[in-house]
Amino acid sequence: MKKTLTILLIFLITGMPGLAAQQVEEVYEELNTIDQKFFESAVIPEAKVKVENATASSSKKKDNGHMPFVKQTRLKIQRALRERSRKSEEKRIEREKQHLKREAEKDNEQIKNLDIKYLEYQDSMENDIEGEIEKEFQEEFEVEINDQSGKKVEANNNVELVGGVKEQAAENEMVLDCDDVFTDEKSGEIQAIGNPILTFPQQKIKLTADKMTYNRDSNILKAIGNVVLIKDGMPVYGDYIQINMNEENIFMDNITVAPSAMKINAKKAVSDNGKLTLYNGNMYSEASNKFNFISRMIGPDFSRMIISDEDKNLLLSGTDSKIKLSTSAIYVKARKDHDTFQAKDPKLYYNDKLILKLPSFTAHTNKEQEYVEANYPEFGSQNRFGMFAGPGFVFDAPFGSTVKLIPLLNYKDKFGIGGAIKYKSAFNDTQFMYGSGADAFVLRGKQKLDDNLTLQYGSNAYMDDWFLGRRMPKYMAEIVYDKGTNIKDFLAEGKDLSFRHRASGAFAQDGEWNMHSEDIQSTGISTTRFRYMAEINQSLYKYEDKENRKAVDFGISLQGSAALYGTGDTQLIGRIGPRLHTQYKYWMQDIGYFMSAYSDNTPMPVFDMYRYGRSNVYIREALRINKYLTVGWAGSVTLSNDSPNGELFQENAFIFSLGPDDFKVNLGYDFMRQTTYFTVAMLIDTKGTTVEFDKMEIKNPERLGQSNRKKDEDNVAFEQASANPVTPKLQYAQVIDIEDPDKESI
Repeated sequence: MKKTLTILLIFLITGMPGLAAQQVEEVYEELNTIDQKFFESAVIPEAKVKVENATASSSKKKDNGHMPFVKQTRLKIQRALRERSRKSEEKRIEREKQHLKREAEKDNEQIKNLDIKYLEYQDSMENDIEGEIEKEFQEEFEVEINDQSGKKVEANNNVELVGGVKEQAAENEMVLDCDDVFTDEKSGEIQAIGNPILTFPQQKIKLTADKMTYNRDSNILKAIGNVVLIKDGMPVYGDYIQINMNEENIFMDNITVAPSAMKINAKKAVSDNGKLTLYNGNMYSEASNKFNFISRMIGPDFSRMIISDEDKNLLLSGTDSKIKLSTSAIYVKARKDHDTFQAKDPKLYYNDKLILKLPSFTAHTNKEQEYVEANYPEFGSQNRFGMFAGPGFVFDAPFGSTVKLIPLLNYKDKFGIGGAIKYKSAFNDTQFMYGSGADAFVLRGKQKLDDNLTLQYGSNAYMDDWFLGRRMPKYMAEIVYDKGTNIKDFLAEGKDLSFRHRASGAFAQDGEWNMHSEDIQSTGISTTRFRYMAEINQSLYKYEDKENRKAVDFGISLQGSAALYGTGDTQLIGRIGPRLHTQYKYWMQDIGYFMSAYSDNTPMPVFDMYRYGRSNVYIREALRINKYLTVGWAGSVTLSNDSPNGELFQENAFIFSLGPDDFKVNLGYDFMRQTTYFTVAMLIDTKGTTVEFDKMEIKNPERLGQSNRKKDEDNVAFEQASANPVTPKLQYAQVIDIEDPDKESI
């Protein structure tokens, strides 16, 4: 019975919030953050999700025991070295103790050799002194020891414990409290009325109702009328509940549960053989949890624009907006390393108007809910590949990962067919695609190794080179250490300083194509490249007037890069210049200037030659024309006429943002890379959202979100202890044990 109650409560109280809004931020926690640097190619990454006004503790991190292999190895090595150091220190102190002991024995031997005669009373006085000390000790720390009769037992050097040990009674499995109890001997039924309260102390579960009955013969417990089942302060309401203790199943009528994110109602709930089924129910969100789905786009960052509330037009998150999802059945399966959620015949309604209908939709995630993959169609465009579209089919893979297969059509000068594979796990995202229309394949991947350490690899795809731009090698594999920090109020209040640096080691081959109309010949060389990059940004002046939509942010940037190649060649770059961000009404711009000094002898010119010259200006402009249209332009101009590709413009792209403020469709075209881009940004408020279902079936609800993998608890403990290290002071002779925004959508 305890097991069945636990199963029901685990799902209703902890499982369902996993489906609700506050988990989304954690699902996307391991995805790449949005990088707003201009010198990057325009691409379509996966959206980053920000949660605002979440009522639950959505910022709470998952179990830190789930970590990349390299990080686990690093922590194990650090722990081993620390343990070795501790043992070495113990041995050193022990040696010092032995040395002091030998010195003391040596001193005593020398005193004996001096043949000094002591007074005759020494021995007797010593006994008297010891007796006095023992007496004072007993008086100060006196402990009474009583026998079974209560008689005090004299304390002496050899105390004998008297009496027996009482066996502590085990905690009650079930406690019933009520006003009246009636027993029917013929039927074997016990009836409790008058505010009956049934508690399970070990599970911390309390059940109340108008009336309860228990049949000793059938071993069935029933609660009737105003049933309330409470665990950890979370109530589940119903009209009737029946618990069969023999078959370990539960039946409940007209249930209602209200966790922090959504209120759940169902006409009937049945729990049997590790499966919980709800019938004719709905989930309704009364809390306001806003989800801002942000996709990186080319050109200006429209999200920085200050917009007054009266000028906003909201489609999905307005006060009158109502979103409803209706489905015939929802199936939730808690597997060994995955949790899957499938909706049959889902229909999406907006203000009671049908806007989307699918035959089925299935989403997969790992136990830590660090990513989500679903069987939705994929479409987009990519350099060297062209435009593409196709359905997606997701399969679970070992160790909490997924594989998505996408048969597709593509167009690049001509129509063709092809396919794509996406591999996704908590720490890896790899995409491979081929299309006959372009007769080319594209590979792109990123593996998280440690907190600031990643491995990126790809072929015929733009790779992240930070402020030096997105460049396309023939192929490349690179280990990158990237870390930044911010010093608030460095010069004065509001004048922050930020520092970021990046060290990398790569093996790459020079590319065949990078940007349109470049007159740079590929060497075809494959070699290693070791590079260090750093950037300092100092804010000098800030002003913001949200009411009148005015803003100014002025500062200075200093950037440097040094690279050494396996051929012995080097590339040295240093540049400095001012930057300015302004907004006046609905006109926003970012302007910056870099004065550069460089010595570029790269053996891979198509891939990573410095293209911005000694004098460069970058400009980003955005103008909000009305509630439904914002236009932007981004350009980078080499003023010194010394760019290696002979082009005046090194970046030149337009962007059009269409739609209301909480559902933007962004269309852009990059003239330098001759590529069209498509992104979507959404802001959804869960308040008023309803999910209706005829049936919801959950298999193994107690395993939902619970991993069977062994956590590296020692590493976790070591990592937490290392966050705020405290060096203990050694006492005398004593030792104390102390324990890619660059992703293109496919």
